[in-house]
Amino acid sequence: MLGVSRRRADRIIAENRIKVNGSVAALGQTVRPERDEVTADGLVVENKSVAKTHISLYKPTEYITARSDQWGRKTVLDLLPNSLMHLNPAGRLDYLSEGLLLLSDDGGFNYRYTHPKFETEKEYVLIFRQPVTAELIEGFKNGVQLSEGLAKADRLERISDTSLRVTVHQGWNRQLRRMAGFHKFEIIRLIRTRVGGFTIEGLRPGEWREISPA
Repeated sequence: MLGVSRRRADRIIAENRIKVNGSVAALGQTVRPERDEVTADGLVVENKSVAKTHISLYKPTEYITARSDQWGRKTVLDLLPNSLMHLNPAGRLDYLSEGLLLLSDDGGFNYRYTHPKFETEKEYVLIFRQPVTAELIEGFKNGVQLSEGLAKADRLERISDTSLRVTVHQGWNRQLRRMAGFHKFEIIRLIRTRVGGFTIEGLRPGEWREISPA
């Protein structure tokens, strides 16, 4: 309900004052605005479309991609103003990785950029502790067998003696670090530069901007 805090809305629902299609609503119940009739204290709640917010954020290292952390570490929400604290990350970047992170309050958008069936491309710059070898490049191209399946680069470009630009469509946990580790290589800096058609161009660590959903 517009103009009502989440906590107060939960209390109103718990008091059985909200009904969905004539039945008392339950906390956490899914409502389909285009089909369900919702009433509050007997009055119909109009379905007003609410503009969704989508942003791209340059996540610095040592920030958790989550809304909260049980160990008190900084989260990506700490980088945002209060007006954006309700946004949810679309996917993850691990604690020591940096780069592009998409956030929104649009469930369909987040689903589009996280579900494996869409095979959304993600581009990374990897900087290694030791010089890149032909064997490492071939290993990334041919793939590494992980517990989730065969992890491999869709495209790969050598940037310098110690760095690669790698594009993958998979998004398994710490995938690129595990692939490098299989070949006895250590990634000392991992930067995600692109997700689908969105890039971090023009953003510095900790900065964000609003985007239009593709």
